Amino acid sequence: MGSFGKKIKWLLGLLFIGLLFSGLQERARAFPAVRALGMGGAYTAVADDAGAVFWNPAGLMQIKDQSLVGAVVFHPGETDEYETFLGYLEQDTGYGAGALSWYYGRLEPVANPSGVSYKEIHDFCYSLAKPAAGQVYWGGNLRYRREREPVSSSWQSSWTGDISVLADLSHAMRLGIAFRDIRGALGDGQGEASGGNLLLGLAFQPDRGVIFAVDGYDLLNRLQSRAVRIGAEFQVASGIALRAGLQKGIETDWKAWTWGAGINLADWRVEYAYLSGDYQGIHTVGFAWDF
Repeated sequence: MGSFGKKIKWLLGLLFIGLLFSGLQERARAFPAVRALGMGGAYTAVADDAGAVFWNPAGLMQIKDQSLVGAVVFHPGETDEYETFLGYLEQDTGYGAGALSWYYGRLEPVANPSGVSYKEIHDFCYSLAKPAAGQVYWGGNLRYRREREPVSSSWQSSWTGDISVLADLSHAMRLGIAFRDIRGALGDGQGEASGGNLLLGLAFQPDRGVIFAVDGYDLLNRLQSRAVRIGAEFQVASGIALRAGLQKGIETDWKAWTWGAGINLADWRVEYAYLSGDYQGIHTVGFAWDF
């Protein structure tokens, strides 16, 4: 396919995203990626699908096809909290692999005389991954974020970026490193107001249908949410996978178990994950269409 045709496909993908969301936040999950959530978020060294946009953009070098992906996260309770994600991914064609994505979250409800107000966040992201040397890849994100606090009519905008590395240590072992929110790391904020989240992960795949992974989240503790994440995936039948994971805070009692499943249907993939424990019962559903 010529370069002109590829440019047209990128533009059509962006237009498709805009049309779907023109009528429509970031917590620890930020970009919903259902397979990753089912594995407890231990995904920095796995990252071979749309979850790479958040966990490790270098992992986009592993995708084999163009795809449109989407996900929705339903929060528990009576309030209408939710998160959505839509993206267009393209495999490496000699210039690197890339993705365009749009995240929207409506979170943290606040009651007021006129009803319920929410914190709203839009996160637009351009991702790029390229080979570095041998079986080592680098990747990065350029992100534009708009957010509005509850009971506020003004939007705050900001730019930031992420960088990451993915390396094959052996035929069965992979290392992933990601440093999120470079611009935030240069600030003086603390806790949720800070940036510079460092993730480090290892993935072990002894068999094609089995993956074990472990991640260190917020290793520098700039977000004051340092945690360990452990996850696994098992292919139980052709095109069917079961997943489980655990997230555990290091300095706190925060803990959550996750479960998930996925099924391939021709060129489609459908994913589901459930987050229990301190997530209090979050349901997530996602899809991917390869073409």
